[in-house]
Amino acid sequence: MKQAYVLAALTVVLGSAANAVEFNTDALKSMQEEGHKIVAESKGARAYKASGGHCLDIAGAGLVINKCNAKAKTQMWNFDDQDRLVAHDGRCVTGANLQKCGENKSAKWKLDGQKRLANAAKQCLQIQGNPPKPGAKVVAAACNKSPNQVWN
Repeated sequence: MKQAYVLAALTVVLGSAANAVEFNTDALKSMQEEGHKIVAESKGARAYKASGGHCLDIAGAGLVINKCNAKAKTQMWNFDDQDRLVAHDGRCVTGANLQKCGENKSAKWKLDGQKRLANAAKQCLQIQGNPPKPGAKVVAAACNKSPNQVWN
């Protein structure tokens, strides 16, 4: 008899709980966005910051600097398994342009010991202008000791 009461009570409790579940779609969306951010970070996606609080950014098929914005997908970069610098949209930096990923030397990059983004063709990403201003173009130039080639 006690088992019947316990079973009946459990049925009522579990049945009520199942009907009481409501989904907070805003919370789910926020959790999903945070999950995407965690996945991107685990794949090495990050911003490359220059002096003055500017970050490497996209302008069409070219590169520029803009004020760093942690929410800007256009400022997130990662290296793929072939040493290519890849933007959020899957395009690769080749020279100082974004295009479909290829195999040439100007598409293979590394962050060297002097904090320069240097490619296999011995060019570094360099910000134009002194001092650099938001919207300034980023070009591929011979690697040197210029502070405009330093990325943190």
